[in-house]
Amino acid sequence: MVNKPTGFGRISTDLERRTLLQGLGSAGILALSGSSVGSGEQATTLSGDTFDPLEATVQEIRAAITSDRATAREITEQFLARIDAYEDTINAIITVNEDAVDRADELDAAYEESGPVGPLHGVPLVLKDNIDAEGLPTTAGALALEESFPPDDAFITSQLREAGCIVIGKANLDEFAGGPDGWSSLGKQTRNPYGVDRVPGGSSAGPGAGIATSYGVIGVGTDTGGSVVNPAAYSSLVGIRPTIGLLSRDGIVPVDLSQDTAGPLTRTVTDAALALDAMQGFDSADPVTARGASALDDDERYTDFLDADGLDGTRIGVVRAAFGAADNAGESPVASQEEAEAQATEVTDVIESAIQDMEQAGAEFVDPVDISDIEALYEGAEAPSSYKTYLNDYLESLGDDAPYNTVEELAASNGYSCSDAGSLREAAEAEEQPNLTESDEYKRAIGGKVALRDATQELLAEKDLDLLLYPTRSRAPPKIGEDSDRIRQGFPLSPLAGLPAISIPAGYTEDEELPVGVELLGLEFEEPLLIEAAYAYEQATMQRQVPDGFGPIPGDPPEVPNPDFSLPIATDGCPESD
Repeated sequence: MVNKPTGFGRISTDLERRTLLQGLGSAGILALSGSSVGSGEQATTLSGDTFDPLEATVQEIRAAITSDRATAREITEQFLARIDAYEDTINAIITVNEDAVDRADELDAAYEESGPVGPLHGVPLVLKDNIDAEGLPTTAGALALEESFPPDDAFITSQLREAGCIVIGKANLDEFAGGPDGWSSLGKQTRNPYGVDRVPGGSSAGPGAGIATSYGVIGVGTDTGGSVVNPAAYSSLVGIRPTIGLLSRDGIVPVDLSQDTAGPLTRTVTDAALALDAMQGFDSADPVTARGASALDDDERYTDFLDADGLDGTRIGVVRAAFGAADNAGESPVASQEEAEAQATEVTDVIESAIQDMEQAGAEFVDPVDISDIEALYEGAEAPSSYKTYLNDYLESLGDDAPYNTVEELAASNGYSCSDAGSLREAAEAEEQPNLTESDEYKRAIGGKVALRDATQELLAEKDLDLLLYPTRSRAPPKIGEDSDRIRQGFPLSPLAGLPAISIPAGYTEDEELPVGVELLGLEFEEPLLIEAAYAYEQATMQRQVPDGFGPIPGDPPEVPNPDFSLPIATDGCPESD
């Protein structure tokens, strides 16, 4: 199913250099894009004769190319070699781009003629497989869409390619971006590199696990209810869920356009800011991007906010309601309430240390803070089912060569997991809603989202706060196959209120050294403040670590404990409960 490259040799590495340089500087790239280097950021000189793909940053790729230590082709081949070495274990990629090396050759020729084509020249990109890239299928993880080739790039894909990125592969996801665990009928189970018996977080599981394993430098996921920040937390990455309107949704398989957005997944805050700079922009195919067109001044970029002193004087409220295990966490057949609470305590301990580190960096905390009646506000913000309308629009946009042009045809194919059978078949039977946004139910939900947003903003104003803080996931990654439906893992404030958030690595649990993420949330289009605070915390702590067993190649990855794990697929028949 996955077309994997072969025949690449061993990649020499210098881990001491990598440890020293990780996240420190991006002066060359920032200068190229017209941005200043943040306070505390410094240019670096890379030593050694070979490029090292392990944990590589955008700046390091830029430095390798401009110093003639490596071409874009050589860099691309080395990232493909990592996929070849580790994909049997991680299973993050659905389709490897067979044209990636040709694209690198084109960039090398352009560089010889006139220099870099853009600020991300030669940077390998891992796209979630619900984002269109011309020449590659967009499957949403479904067997039914294995041969579904979009007519062109999604807007954000085009933006990233114009900046110089090389799409190295399309990554696995929870099918149709609808789950937390990273399993699909086409891609099967993606595994967490920090514990291959653990889920990587969803639904952007493949970009998360792939970037954590250094399959690329920038990953792009989508987020409807936490699907970027959750895999960021589980794979020790930086993940940004931006304000809706900052990034175009054109060319992305939709779930709920009242909450859908794309977002970057990277190993450093600097690279996340660079990705956001490249992706943002007005797109007439998604008019909501008019809201984000003036998010920054004309001469500003998100990389301008990489300030190592960015936490100094920042006031942050700690949302204690997001900590700990849910009251029904023990209903899962594999964990008691006591075990769930013990797991949550491990995560809380890491977050407490993060708070202390932020205080040492100059942040001021108000602890605790709460949004009154938040559960009722959540309920009021839940949108009505609009799946059929949005998905039909996408399928129709694929043209006559698409395998299916309607939800009815797609549902009849049975080419999807049983966990998605109910929602697809229900959508197929539902009435079309051509004037969805005019319905009373839709207007009620939008009013509920506005009420939740206003309550959050009122809290920030009342307490004189800049940001809110809470664990991205209140418990560590569950084991693959656990029944996690009833286990609260995330805090849906950002997607339901439409407010931006960033998840950054906070450390690891004590017993099993599993990743923990801390999430910061701000006001609409306050991504600069989020980047500023996250960068300052990152530079003060440097929490990210290379996952054991996935270092230089050829490596010796850990043995997969349950390699044949699978879930029912509708072509084989589904249990009646599905």
